[in-house]
Amino acid sequence: MKQYNTSMAFLLKNNSLMHTLVFALLSINVLVSSIRIPFIDNAILVPVSISTSTVIQNLTCDQCLCNATSSKLALNCFPNDTCQMFTNVPRTYTIETVANGRLYFPQQILPNASQCCMPDLDEVLSKLQNATPIYVSMNSPRCLAFDNQGYVASIDSTAKHLKVFDATNLTLMLQSSNLSTSTLTNMAYYDGNYYVGTSANTILIINASNLTIINTINSANLSGPRDMTFMNNGSIMIAASTNNNKLLIFNRTSVAPLSYSFAYQLPVSYAYPHGILRINDSFLYVTSWFNNTVYSYNALNLYNKSWTETFDFSAIPVAPSSSGNHILIDECDRRWYSLGNYGIKIFNSSGSPIGSFSLANLSVFDTLLTDNYVIYLSDTLSNRIIRIDPNMDCQY
Repeated sequence: MKQYNTSMAFLLKNNSLMHTLVFALLSINVLVSSIRIPFIDNAILVPVSISTSTVIQNLTCDQCLCNATSSKLALNCFPNDTCQMFTNVPRTYTIETVANGRLYFPQQILPNASQCCMPDLDEVLSKLQNATPIYVSMNSPRCLAFDNQGYVASIDSTAKHLKVFDATNLTLMLQSSNLSTSTLTNMAYYDGNYYVGTSANTILIINASNLTIINTINSANLSGPRDMTFMNNGSIMIAASTNNNKLLIFNRTSVAPLSYSFAYQLPVSYAYPHGILRINDSFLYVTSWFNNTVYSYNALNLYNKSWTETFDFSAIPVAPSSSGNHILIDECDRRWYSLGNYGIKIFNSSGSPIGSFSLANLSVFDTLLTDNYVIYLSDTLSNRIIRIDPNMDCQY
């Protein structure tokens, strides 16, 4: 499920970005009076910190609303005639997209901004450093991804396998056969399929259930495929083409069989675009492997090349050699930058360094971070996938 961090009364923001979803208003009849209740379509509220709620089954959404208007601050309506009523809105929460769901605010009181759950970065890093990691060996691991089953996956770039692990104990669950005669360069996951780039300048589409190739994406414009992301419910794929310093945009041309074709390309102003972090359907970040910088991209129109590129920050002061692999942003709006032998360097929203994390004999290619700061690392120096659980709970 997609997640949005809420931040102000009638607006939703993702971190510090001014990309908003506006609350709709619905007029409904409750008893003899008509009131206007704010709602968000296709969304539910998910508490991260402690809250008081009641789940009721076998009631329609209208019936739940009739019961909720007197005392409940928020109401999740699920598509299966189930609802969840909140007496209080938790201090830390997310808004998650659920098809045909709806989130109401029966008292017409919109929630305050979701609070940062783990504001003390020093404590987070200390607990990560003192926790006991678990490992699984894997030659030349590259990108990491969670699938829809909650498993974590990566690719063995030299043995040319895709491997899927249990996210708790890193037990191997699935392994593909040899996927290519060429080196595997990167991997992404979207909606039941893996997308694996190769040094032959192709992208393989792989069924997540059985790890078989269902199609291959080809383009003469693709040179050194790296990270990929998806926009507009998968109708658009964006791939970093690192050898010719471009972002390539592909349109989905068929759902069955799943296929994409090249649409257009965006030249970038720096060398070796590498990691991509999607924020929403019009905003993303891209890392430069060569100079360890991060750039943002805002799409005015996904379909007619209307993008703006903006420099965000540089990691050169704390990581001077080329290693700008991937970036993620946590729920406190901190940037965790995977920088190879430099480990992970952490920056605030202004791009100032505020912390770092590393282990002995570690070169970080990619990082995953869960809501409670369980961290997964792909380590290309010691050839392993690492999981570290700091056993932290939300502080609010």
